[in-house]
Amino acid sequence: MNKFSTFFIFLVSVTLVACSPPPKFKAYTAPEQKTKIVEKIVYKGNGVDSEKKVREDYAKLPQAFTYKKNRKSNNGAYALVIGINNYSENTNVDYADNSALAFEQLANETFGIPKENIITLLNDKASSGQLKAKIELVKELAEKGSNLYVYFAGHGVPGKDGSTYLLPADMSADSIHLEPNLKLEAIYKKLSQSLASNVYVFMDSCFSGKDDAGKLLYKGVAPVLRTNKTKVESKKLTIFTAGASTDFANDFEDKKHRLFSYYLLNELSQGGKDLSAMYEKIRRKVKRNSLMKGIGYKQVPQLYSSSKRALY
Repeated sequence: MNKFSTFFIFLVSVTLVACSPPPKFKAYTAPEQKTKIVEKIVYKGNGVDSEKKVREDYAKLPQAFTYKKNRKSNNGAYALVIGINNYSENTNVDYADNSALAFEQLANETFGIPKENIITLLNDKASSGQLKAKIELVKELAEKGSNLYVYFAGHGVPGKDGSTYLLPADMSADSIHLEPNLKLEAIYKKLSQSLASNVYVFMDSCFSGKDDAGKLLYKGVAPVLRTNKTKVESKKLTIFTAGASTDFANDFEDKKHRLFSYYLLNELSQGGKDLSAMYEKIRRKVKRNSLMKGIGYKQVPQLYSSSKRALY
């Protein structure tokens, strides 16, 4: 066969292929399957950290306090409320979020602080970054001549340098020294720089380095840590703590609150304005109930104030 014949046969073949109708393909249909779609909600952390869920659960509890209503609005005042029940790196602080929500309600109804002036951080929302940011925010927001309130319920820990720190939800005790801005002294200093005439800090926390069950927060070690005395230099600061630096900060299981917070809120919700006057009553009840748990759970609240002033 010569070259011309071969080329002719190739040309005819190409033409036939090009002119042929396109092949018919049957559309693929997936076989019918009976698939059940299940919605799964996953909550982060040791427990339920969803703020909505925490608030819903709290609303279902019998209300422990009857708040005296303040008819006068305290528009210039601000409050920062922090409650950390669930920690990602440490054991829980039972009922810390409950007590924080109760303080939030107290701030609004009894102190007269508008809701928009109350900043609340619960559980996983109280991260290291958020704690620092919101402390700075309320410091800047507080107006001249007004009051600023800060409430914290959660772990406090001693650092390697002898300073005491607030422990955010996303950090472990053995790394807290990396956050110098969360030292109590640094926080108190920053708050005292606000324009507010008075700053009230309520600290329901233990700085012994142990949790509610007496277990060490430092992993795998038994630290020998000396806690320096926290300096309170500003005259505008009033600080009410759950106990001394070596005391436990106990829970109050019967009331679903922290022990110190329960008796503090019980007094404040009735309209008490003089912390000095109510201190002895709160101190006596907290001390008694803590000792009933065991001598090792002794807790004696401490009040630090350079002057006597009305709470609101």
